[in-house]
Amino acid sequence: MKSVITYQKGVRICGLLLVFAAAGCTGGSQIQFDTEHTVITLSADDLRAGGIGFLTPAAATKLEADKQALAQSFSKKLQEMRPDIEVVSLPMLLGAVNAADLDQQYKQMYRDYRQTSILDGAILQQVGAVSNVRYLAQLSLGGFMKASTNRFGFIVRMVETKQANIRVFIQIWDSYTATVAWEGGIEMNYAYETSKEMPVTFHDVAQLAAEELFTRLPEDDSSQKAVQLATKQPVPPSPGAETPH
Repeated sequence: MKSVITYQKGVRICGLLLVFAAAGCTGGSQIQFDTEHTVITLSADDLRAGGIGFLTPAAATKLEADKQALAQSFSKKLQEMRPDIEVVSLPMLLGAVNAADLDQQYKQMYRDYRQTSILDGAILQQVGAVSNVRYLAQLSLGGFMKASTNRFGFIVRMVETKQANIRVFIQIWDSYTATVAWEGGIEMNYAYETSKEMPVTFHDVAQLAAEELFTRLPEDDSSQKAVQLATKQPVPPSPGAETPH
């Protein structure tokens, strides 16, 4: 199967960002993102049949403390978006690894990945087996920053512009074959204006990045129907189906 590389840029505005509605969007919110993903061998059926677990993320210097939060944000967002897929979170995976006395092998695999970007095939297979999943997600946090600037708005009220930038790369490894089945990356800038004391959190920005990336995972009609049922959205009729009167 040939790899399919897809690039996409986009902008989303405040009205679509319900997750930040409570922040007091006074002057408009905007997300700018640049994504790239490559489908290598992964299919929607593969994900449903095999499930996916989250490995300990890698992180750039000074961002190591955000690794667990990144894995948590991505695993929760995937569970929310794709209820048809079994998702094993990082704490669950680490517990399974520890219970199977694979902690030393797991540490070595992680160290080697930091140096070579390669996951040891034999250890990967063992981690997948004890976690009861075929696919394993390796996240890398390349950057995260946030800032704010002040200005006076209408009626002489102080308005803050909150900004954040995040860069994330993810690989989905097939533990059976020790190969990368899918990979994607995103750089996202988020900004909004507010008069309230509501900071931009890492969790919120990471979940928005996860949503943009996970919309690009392989899915078919049955995957879409599962998502619509989980979110109580109407399922559109199949092409050619009769519409009831």
